[in-house]
Amino acid sequence: RLVGELVMAMTHEPITMEQKPHDVSRWLRHLGTWRAHARWIFPDKALDTLEAAIRESETEHRCEIRLVIEAAMPLAAVWRGHTCRQRAVQLFHHLGVAHTGERTGILLYINIADHDIELIADKGVNALVPARTWDAVVAQMSAGFRDERYVQSVLDALNTLRGIARESLPAHAGAAPDNALTDRPLMI
Repeated sequence: RLVGELVMAMTHEPITMEQKPHDVSRWLRHLGTWRAHARWIFPDKALDTLEAAIRESETEHRCEIRLVIEAAMPLAAVWRGHTCRQRAVQLFHHLGVAHTGERTGILLYINIADHDIELIADKGVNALVPARTWDAVVAQMSAGFRDERYVQSVLDALNTLRGIARESLPAHAGAAPDNALTDRPLMI
C-alpha cells in the first residue's frame, strides 16, 4: 500500500474495506504469527526503552502517545477482511487515545503479520499538523523495518513525533504533564 493510505487524517472519517474478505493466505499468515514473534522483535528490554522514550517525550508537549504492537489481528476480523487501519481505529477508541482532554492522542500501531504501520492522530493534533508530516514518520519507520532495525526505527519515529508535538503543542510552562494514558507499549 502507499504510505499516504496508512495515515488517517481524522478519526471520524468512514473506514472502507481495503482487504478482500475470506483471504485464506492472509488468514494463515495471521494464524502463524504468534506473540512470540513480536516478543522476539521487541523483547522486554526494548519495551522498557520505548516506554522511557515516550515518558520523557511527554514532558515536553501536550500530546499523549500510545504505541501498540500486535503480532496478529483476531482471526475472525482477518476472515471478514478487516484492515490494519480498521483495527488501529478500533484500538484508538478502545484504549482511550481518542478521549484525551485536548484531543491530542496519537496512536502508533504496528502489525507484525501484515507488515503494516498505522499512525492515527486525534483532532487536536491534526488541526495543527499536515498529513504529509505523518506520511514522513510512517515512511521513516517503514524504511527502518525493511532494514530489520525495528526498535531503532520506532525510537527514531518517537523522536520525530516528539519534535512535531513539541513544536505544535508544547507543554504549558510549569505544569506537570497530564499523562492520561500509560506510556508502556501494549503488546497484543
